[in-house]
Amino acid sequence: MATPSSGSWEGHGRYGYVDEDWARYRALDSLVNHWERTGWRQGRRSYHWMMCLGESEALRALATVCQAGLGHIPTLDMVPLKGLHLTVQKVGFTDEVPAAQLDQIVAAARRRLEGLSPFSLRVGPLAGSAGAVRFSAGPHPPVRSVRQALRRALAEVRGERAVPARATEFVPHVSIAYNNTPTDAAPVIDLVASLRSVASVTTAIHSVELVELRREPRSYAWDVLATGTLGDDEQPAGS
Repeated sequence: MATPSSGSWEGHGRYGYVDEDWARYRALDSLVNHWERTGWRQGRRSYHWMMCLGESEALRALATVCQAGLGHIPTLDMVPLKGLHLTVQKVGFTDEVPAAQLDQIVAAARRRLEGLSPFSLRVGPLAGSAGAVRFSAGPHPPVRSVRQALRRALAEVRGERAVPARATEFVPHVSIAYNNTPTDAAPVIDLVASLRSVASVTTAIHSVELVELRREPRSYAWDVLATGTLGDDEQPAGS
């Protein structure tokens, strides 16, 4: 279930990440090509734990409004509405993770996720990174708790050294467009600024999905391989 919400984000303690996301984005001078990412090549696939959000009608509506304001920019590739997601943790490229370990990873993750509670995720307003236009998402603590559980499960099965690291800090987000060309940041940031007043939405998070991720022309697609449920799957308050 997802519901719209509105109002100022300024000074909201548990949502202070919103201002931080925007400050980081506004500080960018240039944008990069999202599709030029280390390790990816034609036909290669990857395992990821994600929160698949494409079934949320309210989030789809929010993304539609914002994408309509961005769609005329040729350096942006819009994310298909069914592909809206929050990536939590990479497991590894499929040619690097033995198939025999995958069931063990899922089992270890499920055990750890049982100790966590479902929660409400607030998505919006719009911000971005050097490679994407994306919604801020939070509050961060429950998302980070899920991520930590998944990383510990990976380490349990594959060892600490096999847990994929990030080149940048993990910041929960939901992308709606990817940059496809190196370009100046200012014009895109100015346009994103004009869309930040669009109402945010809140959606209930009960699970994360292990997916086999692939690249299609200027977009991502995936097959869901397994689901990890949070706690006893009770409905979060206020969702």
